[in-house]
Amino acid sequence: MRFCFFLVGLLTLSIAAAEDNATKQQKNSPSKDSIAKASQIKQLVQAYVDADLVNAVSVGVVQADKQWTAHFGELSQNQPVAPTDQTIYEIGSMSKVFTGILLGHAVETKTVTLDQPIGELVPEISKKNPTVGQSIQLVHLATHNSGLPRMPDNWKPAQPNDPYVDYDRKLLIEFLSGVKTTREVNLKTEYSNLGMGSLGDLLSIKADVSYEKLLESVIAGPLKMSDTTISLSEEQAARFAPPHNAARTAESPWNFDALAGAGGIRSTVSDMNRFMQAMIDPPDSELGRAIDLAWKQHAPSRDGYFAIGLGWHIARDGSTRWHNGQTGGYHSMMLVNRDLQAGVVVLSNTATGQIDSIAESIIGLLAGQKLTLPKFEKEVDVDAETMKRLVGKYQIVPAFVLDVRVEKDQLMVQATNQPALPVYPESPTKWNYRAVTATITFELPDEGPATALTLHQNGRKMRGPRQQE
Repeated sequence: MRFCFFLVGLLTLSIAAAEDNATKQQKNSPSKDSIAKASQIKQLVQAYVDADLVNAVSVGVVQADKQWTAHFGELSQNQPVAPTDQTIYEIGSMSKVFTGILLGHAVETKTVTLDQPIGELVPEISKKNPTVGQSIQLVHLATHNSGLPRMPDNWKPAQPNDPYVDYDRKLLIEFLSGVKTTREVNLKTEYSNLGMGSLGDLLSIKADVSYEKLLESVIAGPLKMSDTTISLSEEQAARFAPPHNAARTAESPWNFDALAGAGGIRSTVSDMNRFMQAMIDPPDSELGRAIDLAWKQHAPSRDGYFAIGLGWHIARDGSTRWHNGQTGGYHSMMLVNRDLQAGVVVLSNTATGQIDSIAESIIGLLAGQKLTLPKFEKEVDVDAETMKRLVGKYQIVPAFVLDVRVEKDQLMVQATNQPALPVYPESPTKWNYRAVTATITFELPDEGPATALTLHQNGRKMRGPRQQE
C-alpha cells in the first residue's frame, strides 16, 4: 500500500521460454529437483538476511499438489527468534486480489454484475454525483480503470503512522458523492487504492456485513485460512510479527476501516500457500468459479501498464498472475503460474522492495531459470558536509521532482506526492534504496552542490537537473 513513485508495474519474467524445460525436469526427477531448488531458495533468502536488508522473512512455495515453507531472520531485536508457519504479517495490497475474488463471487451468485454502476449499490452517490455514480462500474474499480485518483482528497490521517484507521464509510461516500473526475472511465489504467478500497466497501454494503466477515465467509472459511483476517484475536496478536521500516527500525501496524479491501488483510505463509493452491486448482464451487473469473483478463495492457484481471496483475508472459503489497512495516509478494502449476509467496516484517526481488528469483528458478545469488555492496560512511551538498530539488519531468534532504543524519528522497524514503550510500555519489529496487547517482563537482542526479530503476535511467533555489 505504500505510495511509492516506483509503481508496481515493471516486473519482467522470462518464464514462458523456460516452462517446457521446467516441466521436463519435474516429470523426470521431482524429488531431486525439489531438494535442489529448496537449497537454492534458502541460499537466496539468507543472502538478504546476511546483508541486513530484512528482519524476518517467510517463504511459501506451491508446486502441483505439494507445499513447502521456510523461514529466515529474526522477528526483531527484542524477539530474536525466527518466524514460523504461524507468524502473522500484514500483506498490504495483496489484499486487492482477495477483493477481486470477492467481486467474482458476488457475480457468480448473481448478487451484482461486473458492469453494474456503483450508484446502484449506493443511490446517494448517483443522486449527488450522477456522472460518477452512473459511469463507474464495479469492473472499473477492480481493474484500476475507474478514473478515480490514487487516494481521496478528504483523506487526512490524524495518525501518520496509522494512516487508514480513521477513514470510514461516511468519508468514502462523501468523497464519491462529490468528486469531479478529470480522467475518462476505462481509457487509462491508473493504480488506485481508493478504487479497490471502494470496491471492497461497496461489496460489504451489498452483502450487509463487514469486509472482514465477507472475507471469512467467502474465501478464508472455505479454504481453511484460519489466520487470514483484518482484526486479530488476542491469541493471533501474540503471533503478529512486529513491523519495521526499510531501515529495519520499529514501525507501527496499519489498521483499516472503509478501505480495508485495498490493503487491510493479515495472513500467514501457510494460509497463503492454501490460497495459491486454490488459484492453481480452484474448487468445484461458486468460489472456484469466482477464482477463475478473477484470473481472466478484464483490462488490456495500456501505456506500459500490465493487463489486469480482477485484482491480479498479469505479467508480460501472459501466464503469471502477481501482486505485491507494502504497509508501514511489512512487504509481501505473490506470483502464481498455472502453466507451471507453481506459486511463490514471500512475507516480511520489513517494508522493503527487496522482497519482490526474492519472489521473482524464486518463480524464475521454478520455471527453470538459473539462479544468480545477489551481491550487495557494503555501505560507506559519508560525512555530513558531503550530504549537505546533495540536498536540493531535482526535476526529472515537470510533474515529477525528487526532493533530497537530510533528516537526523539520514539522506531522504521524496518524490512528488509521495512519502520520503531513506537511501543508503555505496559511495558519496551512489545511494541505494531499500524500500524499492532502485539507485540514485549524483553529479557532484569538486566544489559546491550536486548539479544533477540520475534515478536508475528497472533498466531505465532518468536524469534530473538540480533546480535553482
